[in-house]
Amino acid sequence: MTPVVVVTEVGLVWGGVFDVGQAVVVGVVVEALLAAVVVTQLVVASRAYAASRRRGTDGQEALNRALAAVLPGPVAKAVGMEFGLFRALWRWVRRRPDVPEGRVPLAYGAEIRPLMWALVFLAPLEIAAVEFLLPWRVARIVLLVLSVYGTLWLIGFLAALSVRPHMVGDGELVLRFAHFVRVAVPLDRVESVRRSHHSGYRRAVQIDDGVLAMPLGDTTNLSVILREPHPIAPKPGKPPQEVHEIRFAADDPHHAVRALTAHLSAG
Repeated sequence: MTPVVVVTEVGLVWGGVFDVGQAVVVGVVVEALLAAVVVTQLVVASRAYAASRRRGTDGQEALNRALAAVLPGPVAKAVGMEFGLFRALWRWVRRRPDVPEGRVPLAYGAEIRPLMWALVFLAPLEIAAVEFLLPWRVARIVLLVLSVYGTLWLIGFLAALSVRPHMVGDGELVLRFAHFVRVAVPLDRVESVRRSHHSGYRRAVQIDDGVLAMPLGDTTNLSVILREPHPIAPKPGKPPQEVHEIRFAADDPHHAVRALTAHLSAG
């Protein structure tokens, strides 16, 4: 039984509302109803996941849609982000990038990886400082758990940067930022691609005056010009905006230009 049900039943028995036998029966019925709700939600979520995968959606996006089918929007988004970390870690350990066969990966994130790894390696010092400086055992345990989880989160973020690169192929350009953002653009809407340096951005993804920017740090080094404005909604639940140019960052912009140009020519 769930703790809430147990505590409630104990209170009802203590207050004389039920005897022990009645409390057991009520508990079994409530647990059965809860189990039925959970099973129903799991079925709905699994069907939403399978339907998304059949439409060609990648695993993370399918997971997000499955969670959105059974949870309120903000809760689904938060749970999806946490699940995404562990999903990325699992793929990273097995060296299985989230790139379907036939698509060319375009790596990104080289600029921020050193800083992230520095934070990971500094985590043991933080844990040691907490252990020696705090005299309260409960506080030490709480902060130890938070420090370990924070370190795991950082490693999961690094894993997501590695296993979820940008990619081109199958008629589209897909831009991603770890497991947080995914933007897809049909290649038949792309007019040209070139190296172009822009900086000063403050968010991981933003749209201003019809220009979508997905920088690393605050910089982009590639520009994709579209033949005509294309609606893009970088954040789920937000209305799409018309975009005529896309700027993003890649570790090897020369390779990215060649890959994109080759697929544009093939199309």
